[in-house]
Amino acid sequence: MSKLLNVLALLVLGGLVGVVGWWTNHYRSSLLEQEADIVERDRRIDELKLSIEAQAGALLEAEAAVRTVTAEKDALALRNKLLLLDHRLARVEVVEQRETTEGTVTKVRFIELGPDGKPIGEPKQVEVRGRFLYLESQVVKFSDEYVASADPLRGTSICLFRRVFGEQQKPMDGPELDSVGRGPGLVKGDNVLADEHAELWQRFWDYANDPELAREAGVRAVHGEAPFTELRPGKSYRVELRASGGLSITPE
Repeated sequence: MSKLLNVLALLVLGGLVGVVGWWTNHYRSSLLEQEADIVERDRRIDELKLSIEAQAGALLEAEAAVRTVTAEKDALALRNKLLLLDHRLARVEVVEQRETTEGTVTKVRFIELGPDGKPIGEPKQVEVRGRFLYLESQVVKFSDEYVASADPLRGTSICLFRRVFGEQQKPMDGPELDSVGRGPGLVKGDNVLADEHAELWQRFWDYANDPELAREAGVRAVHGEAPFTELRPGKSYRVELRASGGLSITPE
């Protein structure tokens, strides 16, 4: 009987050992699978982190590129705006237009304007022979880079009014205007004084005939201009100077 019990005990103990061994192997396999899953998960997390970092870097680069393009676009828009900016120089008012035995006589009031568009100096009333008014002037145009950067001395073209005349008279017979406002080139920027361009006016034709001298001064062109328009009774006309260009006369 005792032998039978011993056998049964051994069988039970062997079964228990087998169950424990199986469970141990199963548990170990589960742990290994979990560890493998954890390793794979960590690998995927690392890959995802790298992908996110790469995308974030690309986004930052894209934002920087957008800011650069926007800044360049704004700078170009400002440059174009400055290059096309018109400055109001003067107003020409038709006081009277009459026919005489010698032809048409037109009386005008020439009013020079400051940077704020308000009259400066005393208006000058003159007569020209004809219906067309020619405005003779001397113009200095600076290089575009100075205009685009709003250079305080060379940020806009400058102008000196010389005289006006009609189509029925010689230019030299036209009334002089260079004393109006007591200083030439009144459109030179808001804070530029007349004497800061004194040499340009004193050596105007030297600059006009010496390209190297003009380049050293940042001057693109130096020449005379005489735009003209037909005057009609009761009308007024504004004279403007483009920052990088010449004079224009348009009705108000």
